[in-house]
Amino acid sequence: MADDGALIAPVPGDGEDVTGAGLRRLSGLAGMLLLVQAVVLGIILATARSRVVLPITLGLPDGRERIVLFAVDIGAGVAVLALLVAVSRLVVVIATVFPHYSSGVFSNRHTARWIEFVFSSSITLFLVAQLNGISDIGALVLSYAITSGMTLFSVLQERAVRSASERMLPLWFGAAIGIVPWGVIAFHQVSALVLGQPPSALVRVITLTMLAFAFAFFVSHWRDQRRRDQRRRDQRRSDSLPSALAGERTHILLSFASTSVFAWLVVFGVLGVGNVRL
Repeated sequence: MADDGALIAPVPGDGEDVTGAGLRRLSGLAGMLLLVQAVVLGIILATARSRVVLPITLGLPDGRERIVLFAVDIGAGVAVLALLVAVSRLVVVIATVFPHYSSGVFSNRHTARWIEFVFSSSITLFLVAQLNGISDIGALVLSYAITSGMTLFSVLQERAVRSASERMLPLWFGAAIGIVPWGVIAFHQVSALVLGQPPSALVRVITLTMLAFAFAFFVSHWRDQRRRDQRRRDQRRSDSLPSALAGERTHILLSFASTSVFAWLVVFGVLGVGNVRL
């Protein structure tokens, strides 16, 4: 069954700026800047006097001890995150890939967006949880999986055909499960505060900043889908391409900003400026 609300594909012969050249430049620029940051972060971490390594633990059935399975280098984690997002942004500007990418954007099928977001949002949540003292492998894996599942609801939002009263239902379901890991982090912070061992002010700032970015991503996608439904109701297609481009530009900028801010807050905040040999 065809989705009559899908956006029209770009018409050959229209101006290149209308059909996505600007989007391609923006994605390439964001990818290059993130790649440079990943390299710089790697150099900084390689010359740091010490590293922040947080454990991943497993509790035994008797409850008397926890086993450290392995540890995650937080600095390396954000550097890898920046590299992955950079690669995802640069891949779509390749000549053989971009036509498929732009066609998906114009038809409300953001495959590249969700492939990037499924790992970037999950890795970010995983690292934020660790910074807040959550080390249990079960809690961390579940938080990662739930965040990834939230993204799958966004894919369903775009692709499933539904009645008018249910068009935004997958998006709201995704938001409902996506907030759960953040609730776990909040519960952990409150519990630590009650026990007299609250997380540092910097960790609270990082947590609230990344939560704000997560909310901004949700609002951006909600606006995309709301505009799409309004065009469907009004049977208007004249503004399809500008709206599609605007939504994708917003995602690229949010992705670039959230990754950059998180990486540098961790490296210069958690590791400490004095820990870096300049």
